[in-house]
Amino acid sequence: MKLFRGGQTASAVPATAAGPDHGPVIVLVKGTEDSRDAVEWAAAEAAARHSELRIVHAFPWARVLDPFGNATVDPRVREAAEKVVEVAEHRASRIASGLRIGTIVFPGKPAAALARAAEHGGRQSLLVLGHHHRSGRSSIRRLSRRTPNSVAVIGLTSPYAPGSSVGRVVVGVDGNGGPQPVLGFAFRAARRRGTGLTIVHATCVDRRSDIEETVRVWQMAYPDVDVRWSVTTGPADSAILAESAGAALTVIGSTTHGWLRRLLYGSTACTVQRLARGPVVVVGADTV
Repeated sequence: MKLFRGGQTASAVPATAAGPDHGPVIVLVKGTEDSRDAVEWAAAEAAARHSELRIVHAFPWARVLDPFGNATVDPRVREAAEKVVEVAEHRASRIASGLRIGTIVFPGKPAAALARAAEHGGRQSLLVLGHHHRSGRSSIRRLSRRTPNSVAVIGLTSPYAPGSSVGRVVVGVDGNGGPQPVLGFAFRAARRRGTGLTIVHATCVDRRSDIEETVRVWQMAYPDVDVRWSVTTGPADSAILAESAGAALTVIGSTTHGWLRRLLYGSTACTVQRLARGPVVVVGADTV
């Protein structure tokens, strides 16, 4: 799958619009083929950002008894973990030669490993993990509670027919919590990929003019990004999912509704992460 198309150099972007996408790209690998797409996507993203790729693998300590009956750890488990990141590093270097790559082997749970790596990488780090149909949903929720960083959920292959935004970046906005960080991330992502941007707007009449004005500002900063609107009065998640099939990237904001609304109606971010037919980035609430 072609991850990126050629774009213009970053020097052509005004300093005020260059954005905060300079932190490391941190990818979680689980030692399975499910991580392959995540590693390849993360390597391409890090290369496009001219930033570092950090490969993280979490593993449980396998406790055994030594000859004296004392509990200890099996060194073969760590050796196996180091082999996992070695394979992932080799795969990443094949995607982007010359890419700066660091590896982290962490004894513990995956969400804790990514959160720890994000603390060292800073709030502008992009966290990347593969789409695992059963275990992935709970892992994403745990990670979202532990970190304010933007999170990318990657599943590059899809058996479904592409939607109307094939090859484009799709961004979902509804005006809640302010779309500035989400739109900024989406415009920068579209420009790096040399593709267009589809804005899916779950319309609220009294906020429509505000969002349109914000989009006009970003269009002035990125005049080479073709913008297309998809306006809906129905559920935002359904409209975003319809556009996401075959999209280069889907960008949404972390949910800002209260706990009761999330309980009754669910979270658009969680639904899109779980069901989208391609890579999804949930932009962190603290991203500027």
